[in-house]
This record gives sequence, structure tokens and C-alpha cells, in this order.
Amino acid sequence: MAEPYVEQVEYLDVLTKIGKKIGKKIGGSKPRGDVHRDGDYHKAVHVWIFTESTQELLLQKRADCKDSWPGLWDISSAGHISAGDSSLITAQIPILKYINIALRSSFYG
Repeated sequence: MAEPYVEQVEYLDVLTKIGKKIGKKIGGSKPRGDVHRDGDYHKAVHVWIFTESTQELLLQKRADCKDSWPGLWDISSAGHISAGDSSLITAQIPILKYINIALRSSFYG
């Protein structure tokens, strides 16, 4: 018998107003939904893709099932930084997953 599907909860580090992590390990992290509900400060990455040859800024349309701003135009790529992860790794994941582009670290300024 197949295992039932269990949705994984994404944990985000909770930050102070000046960007310092609150607490240590899991004590300073909360589920993504709780962070948004409570209005906690947290990290995210935004990647803007600009094509020099055509002078265009590439945007994406958000899925209708998104919990925030469904169906609207958005930046090229973005993502929450999961608890303990780095911003560079987090930036690379949605670009590869949704746009199918693998960028070298030297592309990030």
C-alpha cells in the first residue's frame, strides 16, 4: 500500500527589524504560514532577469493557486530562504526549477 501524501512544512528563520535571527536552531524558526500570519520579518530572494540583447525584463505570471497575489505578474524568480539556508543557493533553486536555467555563481552580483 502506498504511503499517504504528507505536505512538508517549510520553516523560515524569524528575524529582528535589523535582520538578526531570533533564537537558535528551531527556536528562531517557524512554519511559513505562521510567519506570514504573524507578520514576522524573514528572508527572501528576488532574481531579476534582464536580457541585454533585447533590453527586456523577464517577468512571470503567478499561478492561480498561490496564497498571495494569485494570477498576477511578478518578478523573474523569487523564493523564501528556508531556515538555515543561504541566499545564493535559494536563488538558484527556483531559477532551475521554474525557468530551467542553471546559472554559475559568477552570474550573481
